[in-house]
Amino acid sequence: KTVAELDAKRSKDDAERRSRQQAATTFLKEFFDADLAPSKSLKDRGVQAAFDGKRTLLTKPEEGVYAEGMMIVVGEQGEIDVSGRSLGLVYAKDKEVRKKELIAEIISHFSL
Repeated sequence: KTVAELDAKRSKDDAERRSRQQAATTFLKEFFDADLAPSKSLKDRGVQAAFDGKRTLLTKPEEGVYAEGMMIVVGEQGEIDVSGRSLGLVYAKDKEVRKKELIAEIISHFSL
């Protein structure tokens, strides 16, 4: 009985984690499609963005191979991580807050 309860709890926790990851991935794709890909400001300043389904990579190729890029990823628990620092989970009520935090991080990172 105890093993069955632990298995049920583990299954429930895994399902919740996958749900959080999916929500964060959807948010990151929406952010990329709506804000990064069409951004004239980023293009004018030489910043290129790519999204592979779980990660967004921003680079400035003209600065050469030693320039530090910026990676935005969906973490293991469904949080948004920017260059190794967590911004937290994405909830429907705070999508705009996360979006503003990401924009601020990009501006700061690339000194825009």
